[in-house]
This record gives sequence, C-alpha cells and structure tokens, in this order.
Amino acid sequence: MNRKRKLVIGITGGIGSGKTLVSKMLARKGFKVYYADLVAKNLYLTDKKLVKSLVKVFGKEILNYKGKINLPKLKETIFANKKNYETINRIVHPAVMNFLKKEITKSRYELVLVEAAVLFESGFNKSLDYIVTVYANKKVRIDRLMIRDESSKTEINHLMKFQIDEKRKMEMSDFVIMNNKTIDDLKKQVDFLSKVLKALQENK
Repeated sequence: MNRKRKLVIGITGGIGSGKTLVSKMLARKGFKVYYADLVAKNLYLTDKKLVKSLVKVFGKEILNYKGKINLPKLKETIFANKKNYETINRIVHPAVMNFLKKEITKSRYELVLVEAAVLFESGFNKSLDYIVTVYANKKVRIDRLMIRDESSKTEINHLMKFQIDEKRKMEMSDFVIMNNKTIDDLKKQVDFLSKVLKALQENK
C-alpha cells in the first residue's frame, strides 16, 4: 500500500447550501481545507497571465483604476449571460485547478478537502477520490441568501440558473449532507462525516 498517496475529497453544493460552513466545521476538526473561491480571488490579483486572458476576452472594463481586476465588475460580467459564464470558467478553472494540484502535492496532510461551488462544471471532480454535496432546498437557500448577501429573490434565482441542478449533484456524489434544519442537526452530520473521512484515510 502506498502511504504517500493523498486522499482528495471535494465539498460542493449550490449557492446558499452551507458548503462553506460545513468546510469550516471540518477545518476546526483538524482537516486541511482549500477554498477554490479564495484561490481564484488570489489568482485574479497575482496571476498576470490569467488577468491578460480575461482582459483579452472581456475588455479593460473589468479592471479598476490601478489595473487590477475589479471583483464586483467581474462578477457582474460573469453572470450577465450563459456565454460569459462558460467562457470565464474555461479561462479561470484550469488556473485554479493547477494551483490546487500543486498545493495539494506539497501539503504534508494525507487527506485534504477542496471546497468548490463549480466542482462538476469545472471537471475537477475527475481528480477527486470522493465528493460530498451539501444540500438545502431552494426556499431555505433563498431565505439564507436574502439575509446573508441582502440580495433580492430575483437576483438569487438568476445566479441559481447558472449552477447544475442540485439533484444531479447528489446523484454524482459519494456523500450528501442535508442542511435544511438546525445548526445542531448539521453539526451531528458533520461529526459523522469526519469519522467516515478518518476511516477512509486510515484504510487507503
């Protein structure tokens, strides 16, 4: 048995499902978690080649007066239409995946978690050993997002249209966490998941 091979586990879920909360709970239990969204934001600021590619497609309107990516403007451009969304994913996802793969290789942890909203859309699921989907029904997600982001129902519905259907995500996953109830209920499921992950790590 090759003890050096790392187990890489993805955590995903629709906008407002609670995937980041689940990831943070697992991080507090000692698991190493990489957040794809934070990696992307970092690359927007540091990867000149990536910025050049984005400007070539979307123009200098996505930059601020310092010549850096203007994140709110970029988000607006991404979600303007399906074509923009797919184009930006083709440019950004390979850069994020390459960065994550290098970081995971360097990591001293035998098991690492990657939290990513677009795990399946990006094709990153093919590089993973197991996938956890955090599920919450649409009404719960909309209510959460209206409080968290102060977004309108129309804005949230618009963003949701760009993501893969939740039921499809669950079918393609190895584990599902249901996050429709209380925080205590969620904690119990995360406790159980952490035991399962530790068992997988020991038996790999």
